[in-house]
Amino acid sequence: MKSMQEMHDRMMAAKTPEERAKLMQEHMKLMQDNMAMMGRMHGSKGGMGMGGGMRMSPEMMGKRMDMMEMMMKMMMDREATKPPAAK
Repeated sequence: MKSMQEMHDRMMAAKTPEERAKLMQEHMKLMQDNMAMMGRMHGSKGGMGMGGGMRMSPEMMGKRMDMMEMMMKMMMDREATKPPAAK
């Protein structure tokens, strides 16, 4: 969670499009790593799937929800920093 927050802060502070693009690549890698970790935490092969596997404790579910909220915020902020599409 801390690394995701730090990445978000760095992305929001980027001043040039090149710097922002480099951070976005790092951000995507971080999100993919976190998605893989969440899949392992849940014990399912499908990653985000909720079926089968072991049950999560309330603490683990809370941590997973926090991580998902952070990832959604980062994705939304990332979209806001993209230049408008050319027509």
